[in-house]
Amino acid sequence: MPDRPAARVMEDLIKALGPVLWFFRESTWAKQQGDPDPSVCDFVAGNPHDVPLPEIVNAIQRWSVPKANDWFAYKMEDIPAQTAAAAALSDDHGLTYDPLDITLTPGTFGALSIAMRTVLDPGDEVVFISPPWFFYEAMIIVTGATPVRVTSEAPGFELPLDAIASAITPKTRAIIVNSPNNPSGRIYPPGDLERLAEILKSASEKNGRTIYLLSDESYRRILFDGNTFTSPAASYDATMVLYTYGKQLLAPGQRLGYVALTPTMPDRELLREAVTLSRIVGGWQVPNNVMAYALPELEHVSVDVPHL
Repeated sequence: MPDRPAARVMEDLIKALGPVLWFFRESTWAKQQGDPDPSVCDFVAGNPHDVPLPEIVNAIQRWSVPKANDWFAYKMEDIPAQTAAAAALSDDHGLTYDPLDITLTPGTFGALSIAMRTVLDPGDEVVFISPPWFFYEAMIIVTGATPVRVTSEAPGFELPLDAIASAITPKTRAIIVNSPNNPSGRIYPPGDLERLAEILKSASEKNGRTIYLLSDESYRRILFDGNTFTSPAASYDATMVLYTYGKQLLAPGQRLGYVALTPTMPDRELLREAVTLSRIVGGWQVPNNVMAYALPELEHVSVDVPHL
């Protein structure tokens, strides 16, 4: 058998994601990173185009000063941060979240990785909606699960409910829902989310295993023209909410977010433990201590969004 310098799954991903890797390394955009006068507009990775908000800078400076011997030690939990996140999430969703159901993560990227390791076994299937954020498929494959792509058609990019229902099989274990959607910007309305919940409940009962909804809500606080956001968690119990503060704070590199279990999540106590272990075995996917300490005061800080 010929030697393979890298794991087969990684070699396959290198081939599949070759254009993406090329873009981030070799494209005109890549070569102009750091250029004070670039010739291309940067709409690629959600990076800020303005200096960091003073509230973030001040908070980082303040919470970087140690207040105890273990200030920069390993920490499994940060109750003030979890309490602040739970209170804000409860207001956003109209549900009552327990701080212990909030697991801090390095952004939504980390939250998604943790959530998938928590519920997926090799051979499971994960439904995701296309056009997608470009790493969903790769992250599913790395878990040993099979990605199942369902297309949302232009120009409306509505939630493809009938196609989702048709894509579900006895192997389906999760679906990723991203609203407001990257890249389309579509916000899925409550009626569509309620119908999706009915589809998932019916399929879970038929298959004899829960289908988890991984709700990527990275952009839920970035809304224009009076639009409002409704979370799938409002209508589907088996929802894990994935969130990052990077978008609202214009600070994606600071890596702060969470996985939140709904108050009515089936087998909630067991899943709390599973999420915690997933975070550890995934490489200690815990946010920087300083950002966790600062979270209570940063929870409601955000860039002013102009009316468009």
